[in-house]
Amino acid sequence: MGIELKRVEFIHGLNAPVDSFLSNIKTNCARGDLPQFKTRRAILVAGGPSANDHVEDIKAKAADAEVWCVNGAHDWLRRACGVRPRYCVLMDASPVVDTFISKPLDGVTYMTASQVHPSLIDRLVGAGMDVMLWHAALNADAHAIIGDATITAPANTVGLHTLQLMCLSGVRHVTIYGMDSSHRPDADHAYDNSHQHAADEIEFYYQGKVYRATGTWAAQASLFARMYPMFVRAGMRIDVVGDGLLPAMWATAREALTSELISTHAAQKAA
Repeated sequence: MGIELKRVEFIHGLNAPVDSFLSNIKTNCARGDLPQFKTRRAILVAGGPSANDHVEDIKAKAADAEVWCVNGAHDWLRRACGVRPRYCVLMDASPVVDTFISKPLDGVTYMTASQVHPSLIDRLVGAGMDVMLWHAALNADAHAIIGDATITAPANTVGLHTLQLMCLSGVRHVTIYGMDSSHRPDADHAYDNSHQHAADEIEFYYQGKVYRATGTWAAQASLFARMYPMFVRAGMRIDVVGDGLLPAMWATAREALTSELISTHAAQKAA
C-alpha cells in the first residue's frame, strides 16, 4: 500500500563549514595548472552611431572575447578599432549587401543568411573566405527549400537574428555595442552609410525622451525588449551599451525581469 505524498519541503544545506569551502576554492584556483570551465563570452558590434563612443572599451573587450559583428560594422571595426571580428553576420537580400564588406578578411567566418544576394556570397567564396549559410524563418515555401537545417525564429533585423545564432552556438554572455535602433541628429550610423537608401525618420517618445528612428528600427527595439526575457531564461546574459532607443527599452525590460524573478523567488520561499 502506497503512502500519499502531499507535501515535500526541500532544505538546502552544506556538508561542511562554509570556511572550508572558501579555503578549498582558494587553494584549487591558485594551482594554475588546471583549465577552468567558462561559458563563451562575446561582444556584438552593430553600426549604430553610439559605437563611436566606445572604441576603447571595444578594443579592451575584444582582447578576451569573441567578436561578432553585423553588416558594415565589419569594416568599421578594422578601421576605428583595429579589431578583426571572428564572425560577421549578414542577411540583406538586396545587392546593397555586397557593399558592406570592402575587403574580406582571413580568419573571419562570414555567416550569410540563405536569403542574402548571391553577389556577396560569390565574392566571398571566390576570395577563399570561410562562409557559412544560416536560415531565417520566412514562409512555408522557403522552409521547404531549406529542408531540415536549423531555422532561426522570426525577427525583423540582422542584429536580433545574430543574437539567436549566438545563443544556438553556445555563447552565454554578450555585450552589445552600436545596436541603438535610433539616429542622432548628425548621424544614422557609426560610419558613412550614404550608399544605402535611408527610410524616413519618425519621432518616437519613450519614457519622456524623444528618439529619431525608422519604423523598422523602432520595431527592432520593441521586439528586442520582448525577446530579452527569453534569452535570459535560455541561459544568456546580455548587456547593452549605448544611449539609443533599444538600450533604453532593454534597461526597462531588465528591471522588469529582475523584479519578476525576485518576486517569484520570494513566493517560492514563502510557500
